[in-house]
Amino acid sequence: ATAGVLEWPAGRWLVLAAGVVVVGVGAYNVHQGLSRDFMERMRVAGPRRRAVARLGVVGFVARGIVFGLAGVFLVKAAVEYDASEAVGIDGALARLAGQPFGPVLLGAAAAGLVAYALTCLAWARYREV
Repeated sequence: ATAGVLEWPAGRWLVLAAGVVVVGVGAYNVHQGLSRDFMERMRVAGPRRRAVARLGVVGFVARGIVFGLAGVFLVKAAVEYDASEAVGIDGALARLAGQPFGPVLLGAAAAGLVAYALTCLAWARYREV
């Protein structure tokens, strides 16, 4: 899809803008995790609250890093005018696996995304509507 968009008039700028937006979404997720803003509307107390907060920090930061990687590859594709550089989340994780210590990094990313999934389950149960 990125190759097709790159061929459009101003396609390079559209891909660049999309990449910047995806990086921004990743940064926002990291901010949510580190600031624990996601806990503001959670109706849970005691040890469960601490567990949800810890899972959320790990999960949001991991999700933000994965989105950031995908966004960086989109930006790189636009700058280099090379559609093969554009990858989605699956491609970003595949490239992560190909790096030195790739399996360890991929395992950490997977654990973080599982933590995010568990945070989402806690949201479904404890979030104030």
